[in-house]
Amino acid sequence: MRRSVAFIRAWGVRIVQRRSGRTPAVEGQLIAIGHCGSDDGDNRIGHQCGTATSTGWRPDPTTRHEGRYFVTDRPTNRVRNGKAETTDPVGGRMLRRYIEIPAPGPQSIRSTWLGTTAMTAIVGLITAAVWCIQHPLRPPPASPETAYLSDLRDSNLAGAFTSDAEALAHGRQVCRQLSDGGPQQGTKADKIAMGVFCPQFSTDFRVLETASVSGTFVLTDSMASMGVSSIASDGTRCEGIKGFSDIGRDTQLTVKNGTGEVLATTALGEGRGNPATCTFAFSLSITGGQDRYVISVNRRGELSYTFDQLQRAGSIQIRLGH
Repeated sequence: MRRSVAFIRAWGVRIVQRRSGRTPAVEGQLIAIGHCGSDDGDNRIGHQCGTATSTGWRPDPTTRHEGRYFVTDRPTNRVRNGKAETTDPVGGRMLRRYIEIPAPGPQSIRSTWLGTTAMTAIVGLITAAVWCIQHPLRPPPASPETAYLSDLRDSNLAGAFTSDAEALAHGRQVCRQLSDGGPQQGTKADKIAMGVFCPQFSTDFRVLETASVSGTFVLTDSMASMGVSSIASDGTRCEGIKGFSDIGRDTQLTVKNGTGEVLATTALGEGRGNPATCTFAFSLSITGGQDRYVISVNRRGELSYTFDQLQRAGSIQIRLGH
């Protein structure tokens, strides 16, 4: 006998129409088939369900909604249609191993947002810390004037000038002379000034030799034996008086070149002696490169030397008196 079977599935109900005389089912009988995970009498229906894994959204086995949320393969009451989420405990209880979980609320969303914000802030701080380590803060570069004075002090050459202002004026003068075509030579201090203020001349600049010159300035008065002297003395210290009143510890000894430019100055210092002879000891540094070196004490005359003469002699003596 020909048999025809038609299966129609809609909302979890299967209609079986059989035209066989050997089946107990009458024509048009409805046989209800439970949903995946529902109770079929002896066991919850599950043998017809596919195997699922992990946690997340899946198609709703009850077909009541588009999706149902599963936790470790267990259906929950959370469902969604499109982006709208709600709960369906009634449909959930039709499924095997059903569990209920709290529905996400504003607090949960806020907590998630705060957690994400905090993590972003932490990542930003870590990134900033790594950048700071790789790019440590450096102080801004010093001004040329500050660098020049610092280099002079580091080289023990600052003492050649009476003040920072004098040192700066000298440094700028060095560059002016070089820019005007002057010889590219000078002292160690001049080289420092050139390196800071006009480094374009550094290639051919030559440091000149320096000679340390010591000497004595002797003041004499032959009239002392007669009880009349132009030297005042307490038996140890002495200085000029009367006609020699411009000679004393603070009197300046000056060294100039042939054009009258001052090259060096120094004070005579404390005089030692008696009413007949008063001796002042001095020392100074002379740099080569000049045609001649003219030494004078106030306006008491001049003595001229070459650099070689000063370098070989090492010591000079200047006498004044009668």
